[in-house]
Amino acid sequence: MFYWDKGDLNQEQEDAILHPESVLLIACPGSGKTRTLTYKIAYELSRLKSIKEYVIAITYTNNAADEIKERVELLGVDTSQLWIGTIHSFCSEWILRPYYLYHNRLKDGFRIINSHESEKILTTLCRPYQDQRITFWDCGILAKPDNLYLTCLDTNKHEALQEIYSEYFKILEENHQIDFEQILFYSYQILLEKPIIADVLCKLFPFILIDEYQDTKEIQYHIISKILVANKGCSKTLIVGDPNQSIYQSLGGYPMPKADLETLLGFELKELGLTQNYRSSEKIITYFEYYKTYANTIVASGKTKDYDSIISYNSVVSVNDLIEEIARLLLFNINEKGISPNEICIAAPQWVHIASITRRLMVRLPDYSFDGPGMAPFSRDIDNFWFKVSRIVLTEPSPFMYVRRLRWSREVLHDLGAAGIDVSDLTSKSFLSICNGIDFDEKDGLNYLRLFFAELCRQLTINLEHFSTLQEHYDSFFESSQARIQRLIHEGNPYIGDIENFRKVFKQKDGITVSTLHGIKGEEYDTMIGFALLNDLVPHFNDPNGNENSKKLLYVLASRAKKHLHIISETGRRITRFNPSGLLPTPHLRSYSYQYDNF
Repeated sequence: MFYWDKGDLNQEQEDAILHPESVLLIACPGSGKTRTLTYKIAYELSRLKSIKEYVIAITYTNNAADEIKERVELLGVDTSQLWIGTIHSFCSEWILRPYYLYHNRLKDGFRIINSHESEKILTTLCRPYQDQRITFWDCGILAKPDNLYLTCLDTNKHEALQEIYSEYFKILEENHQIDFEQILFYSYQILLEKPIIADVLCKLFPFILIDEYQDTKEIQYHIISKILVANKGCSKTLIVGDPNQSIYQSLGGYPMPKADLETLLGFELKELGLTQNYRSSEKIITYFEYYKTYANTIVASGKTKDYDSIISYNSVVSVNDLIEEIARLLLFNINEKGISPNEICIAAPQWVHIASITRRLMVRLPDYSFDGPGMAPFSRDIDNFWFKVSRIVLTEPSPFMYVRRLRWSREVLHDLGAAGIDVSDLTSKSFLSICNGIDFDEKDGLNYLRLFFAELCRQLTINLEHFSTLQEHYDSFFESSQARIQRLIHEGNPYIGDIENFRKVFKQKDGITVSTLHGIKGEEYDTMIGFALLNDLVPHFNDPNGNENSKKLLYVLASRAKKHLHIISETGRRITRFNPSGLLPTPHLRSYSYQYDNF
């Protein structure tokens, strides 16, 4: 049995871990949720009764999965019977790949296409509809239990989009391909049409954890419930999240009410809470509680509880002077307040705002570095084999990275074996040793990876022409990366293709972080700076539930801050000809009669 020392967890965290039945856990920001999940997974792993059983943990992102698994391993717990990843990865590994023969659409084989490939097809299909002002950005589908639905809010475009998607699905079927939403849709259909599969899976999974449940889609609830229901309540679940941070409703995510969850699952959930915020000062907590949409308790409990925070709001600075204002805030926090640049984040509603600001800040403050996922030279296509190899290639051998790189090596060897390559003579350590011994004096990132992959294949005696899956992944990786680099160069980042920028992708954050409001969820920083907090951006003009969702975005922004929070609604920013004088500040900021700090 897994035990922990007294003081490792607070009473609320222990209650959530030790409760013998299924739990719905409402976790406020900074409450040690990840720590609780880590210990809960370790505890459930120690309670498994058979080597054929697995603990399943469904996370919203692959980054979250990596972090939690690494933390469990650092506790000294064997993770060979832990499966952790996103719902798409879960469906792919446990439902589609083992049981695809039971679905007529998939029985001849399938390949999951990445977002770049999908965008190429849809962009081509949209061209004949340019006179109707239809572009790739109008395209989007959402899988629900009964069908695939368009996500475009302009219903006048739906007839044309239906035609586009009809052709899109035909192309995918001809090529034996499926996209991300079809992963969920076909997985649910398999479970629905072949209940015996859920019966098999439920015996393997005595415990299923669902993280960030407020971002879970309806069909995802139904997929997991099919497995849990099949075991007639014997399989337990921990469903955890914060309804106040449900900011992915446009993508179909929402916090299913407790009563509805219980009806779907067929058994009761014990509702518990994590109420102790160890992250932020009491002043910041008091501020962001105004934006709550779900009535939960939040108590300041950390070392920064009594910190003399600064909370400022600037609604008069012009968009033309925005760079100077952000630079002033950065220098004030670094020089006057002693905040490390690594502990500062700048956030805005959309990447288009971040990209231009970042370029100009790099010129304005050349002594500081800026970092963010939107500045990466290639996308995180976690299912692409060569992306998995690149994680090893682009990280330096070090004691700190050893456990992580060893795990990545195991994944690569698993994929090589699945592709039909004999890897029986290789171990994770020997594969890592081969990778560590390869290097080239090449400054261009893509060329470096091409040389590295070629040498790796030579040493492993792999001819890509004989392994179609690896070849397809190779072509897709370089084609999508090249397109991404060209776009970033066009946006004003001429050095993005350098190998050093490639290596930054997998390094710990270095410098001032820049991200979107959606991208910062789950993060924490000493100082948060948010700008472009304007009506029609927050909330977005296309959002039918904008009033509530803008509150949630402001809640997420403010609750990331430990010590200082700076909010900006600049004047003169325009997005259409209908607002020639500029957008107004987000309504909730206008109505909040808070006494902000001046400095």
